[in-house]
Amino acid sequence: MHNNFPGKTMNNPGLESSLINLIDNTAGRVGVCAETLDGKRKLAIHADEIYPTASSIKMYILFTLLALSERGSLSLEDRLEFTRQAAQPGSGVLYHMDPGLKLSLKDLATLMMMISDNSALIMLTGYLGLETINAEIARLGLDSSLCGDWRKFDTDYADSLSFGSSTPREFCDFLLRMQRAELLEGESTEMFWDILRIQKYILPLRRHLPASPWSREFGFAEPVWVASKSGLLDDCASESGLVRVCDGGWVISIMAREMPQISGHPEIGEDLISAISLQVYKAWGPFYHTGESP
Repeated sequence: MHNNFPGKTMNNPGLESSLINLIDNTAGRVGVCAETLDGKRKLAIHADEIYPTASSIKMYILFTLLALSERGSLSLEDRLEFTRQAAQPGSGVLYHMDPGLKLSLKDLATLMMMISDNSALIMLTGYLGLETINAEIARLGLDSSLCGDWRKFDTDYADSLSFGSSTPREFCDFLLRMQRAELLEGESTEMFWDILRIQKYILPLRRHLPASPWSREFGFAEPVWVASKSGLLDDCASESGLVRVCDGGWVISIMAREMPQISGHPEIGEDLISAISLQVYKAWGPFYHTGESP
């Protein structure tokens, strides 16, 4: 039985049926949760099951950094020195840099989100403390979400759950509260979304959407834009974020596990996320492009 929002009437049965068919024909376990910003359209399939987050967990590290900055516990201009001990293989560029480079906390957060830099993650988690990050997650009431120890990434790579876990529903709950500015002050909330929008080179959620990550920088119109964080390991894939369409839009989280076929073929996980995102856009996007509301 698929897990819809309890007590709610599903008003997009065609979308749900299409996604269930796609998910049921995918080798692995896939969860989806989405809700429009006006609350009129909601969707959840396997949304309360726990999945590995891979790098999507970095979203909560960014939140913790901004929350502590608001409280005066740190300054985003504080600088950390990159050392070989912080160098972490995988995505990013710092691993290939010479030691001695000093970066601000904000710079590290930008690298962590923009190109999913694992060394920036190591530096930030070392500075903030893993216990602090998980205390912030718990304070938000996200009981199924946990940030793991990425220092073991090169030795425990096969254990994807050890680096982070969550549910699609908890990601959507968090993103909706962030969109409503319920969790941080205005300036910090704006910075959170600004940094999430910089993920330029990792495409799944927006791949088939009419959204360009460069439009804002060049001053072009942006009827559609995406702010998200993706994650990918050998047996799992995920992406959670905000899709804005004119004055509306939705939050969405797509998570997949038990997919060993991703190893060596990351496009399998990416294509799955892209296909689900496109179906949601086709079903919900027209209402916010035209201003119509059924």
